[in-house]
Amino acid sequence: MASKPFDTFCYQVCSLIRWKPARYAAWAELNAHLEDHAAALEAQGMESEEAARRAVEAMGDPYKLGHQLDQCHSPQIGRAHV
Repeated sequence: MASKPFDTFCYQVCSLIRWKPARYAAWAELNAHLEDHAAALEAQGMESEEAARRAVEAMGDPYKLGHQLDQCHSPQIGRAHV
């Protein structure tokens, strides 16, 4: 279920992750969480657009999250594990 709000959120978060392999993994995981949350809201009777918007809101500030994920997936740390 591709969603523009999901894509926008994931882009905002992942653009702050410097290590590219971590960006792709983070995007996939974030999108899966957003889809699951939106699906749960839709199952409660919420319209799909509203459910997508609320799922994104529940994730919080994309820039704060992006900076936190960048710290967890630093290019130096990531290369040591590859």
